[in-house]
Amino acid sequence: MKTTRHKIFPLGQSTLSATNKQPKTPSFQPHQIQGWQRLQQIAIQLTPLAVILLVWEIGTGAFNIPQFIEPALVGKPSAIVQEIWKLLSSGSIFQHIFVTFQEAMTGLALAMTGGVSLGILLAYSPSGAKITLPYVQIFNSLPRIALAPFFIVWFGIGLLSKVLLAALAAFFPIFFTTYQGLQSIERELVSAFQVMGANRWQMLYMVVLPSVLSWVIAGIRTSLGMALVGALVAEYIGSTQGLGYLLMSAQGTLNVDQAWAILVILASISVFLDWGVRVLEAYVLRWRANPREL
Repeated sequence: MKTTRHKIFPLGQSTLSATNKQPKTPSFQPHQIQGWQRLQQIAIQLTPLAVILLVWEIGTGAFNIPQFIEPALVGKPSAIVQEIWKLLSSGSIFQHIFVTFQEAMTGLALAMTGGVSLGILLAYSPSGAKITLPYVQIFNSLPRIALAPFFIVWFGIGLLSKVLLAALAAFFPIFFTTYQGLQSIERELVSAFQVMGANRWQMLYMVVLPSVLSWVIAGIRTSLGMALVGALVAEYIGSTQGLGYLLMSAQGTLNVDQAWAILVILASISVFLDWGVRVLEAYVLRWRANPREL
């Protein structure tokens, strides 16, 4: 007869756990590694800004250090933060933000409509492009701030002059990126679809739009800041509301800290809008290969 030997295991331990027990090793998920790398990248990006602000604050006499920067001329970081909090807590600035945002976004919408339409038209009409492109280059070379007084005189100090100047400032990046994107479409791809019998609408939907969409979005990202600058310049020249009006009033009363606070708020709006466009780009162009995966 065969006899079996019975092994005694500690309480809570089975035969399988006794034979297959392996030391646990710490495992890091890919998203944890990417998150840590992202934090490191943000820290590296913010380090120069933190150093500049620290030197700026110390130079204006902080921490009982003799000042070598005149705060009345360049402001003081701590005072700028206080001005930002004062503007936001009072709530009066939100109406001015809305006015500037409305002017810039309406102008951007007009620039998108005109820039994309003209870019497509000239890309499919070489003879028209030869006639029109020199004039586009001439108007693009004109400084927007020099045209602002004319827009104020022609269209008044209301909403229309700000919208048109914002549209003019945002038009050219969208037009040039659209035109360049259509010029860069691979002719072999177009010929292949033509051989397969694709009609004009199928070519537009399956070849032209996917190829030019990334260029148009890149132009929109550039035009966002240009539209805000155009609206701000028009408000600065002549208006009764908006961030440009507040900036002009702060500079007129030599309130340097408040002027810096308004510029910081304007820059924050621009960064937020750019982030929104990047999110939209990632969604619309989700079929495109990620450069990190190439």
